Amino acid sequence: MIKILIADEIDLAGLKKLSANKFSVKCEFGITNSDIIKLFKDYNVLVIRSIRKIDKEFIKNTNFQMIATCSKGTDHIDLISAKIKNIKILNANEGNHISAAEHTLGLILSIYKKINFSDKLVRENKFKFYNYERNELYGKSIGIVGFGKVGSYVGKLCKAFGMNVYANDTNTKVKNQNKKYNFISLNFLLKNADIITIHIPLNKNNYKFFSEDKLDLVKSSSVLINTSRGDVIEEKYLLKKLKEKKIKYAGLDVFSSEPNVNRGFSTLSNVILTNHIAGKTIESKERISESIFADINIFFL
Repeated sequence: MIKILIADEIDLAGLKKLSANKFSVKCEFGITNSDIIKLFKDYNVLVIRSIRKIDKEFIKNTNFQMIATCSKGTDHIDLISAKIKNIKILNANEGNHISAAEHTLGLILSIYKKINFSDKLVRENKFKFYNYERNELYGKSIGIVGFGKVGSYVGKLCKAFGMNVYANDTNTKVKNQNKKYNFISLNFLLKNADIITIHIPLNKNNYKFFSEDKLDLVKSSSVLINTSRGDVIEEKYLLKKLKEKKIKYAGLDVFSSEPNVNRGFSTLSNVILTNHIAGKTIESKERISESIFADINIFFL
């Protein structure tokens, strides 16, 4: 019998993907890492979310054959330690790309249509105040950095709005799968796109990838969107650029020190902030659950 511990609250729809009589499942939502170590030494699989930090010390003291995270990102797991101990790390490559892409478009639309500001006017009984800029997406250029599952779906949605899509990705396979899109250099994208949206994973190569030098290339009239990970951007410098209006607007769903967001952002009128929810919807949680447990089932066949 393969023993599975679900340590974080997830959708359980995927349990139906497990072969009957082969798995036993225990749910202990919110259990501490220290209690996992003490109480579940004989379990084979640990299922978590990205809110849980799996460090070297935890891995050293556990005997799991697999750690499955219900997220696309794996930056909360010490992958090197897991590899040394021969622990399989399973993540959700499928499941939340539609939700994350839609949220990206939601941020863009909120910025271009000034939806939050308009809502504030109505609430303050200023219905007839129209003296603020609103814009169409049609004909605007969007630069998508990282053209995988999320980025390419953003591209598809933007095409439907009549936007010019600039794609950037270093993966040859990704380029071959998306030949109808215009792949350009990062420098050209940063210098020319009206909107720049980031969809790259956080790893050692992408830490602070959007450095001061790269942010300096962005047009002062451009909008920057990040629904990836906070640490792919030099966040303090982005804040400086926004304060100085050298980047027109930003839509941020992720931050460097979550949940302790740099309070400087909340003082600005040219930024919209959401609390790391881009990929988290009812539908995506169910889809991720089904994908994760289907993969667990295949692994132990």
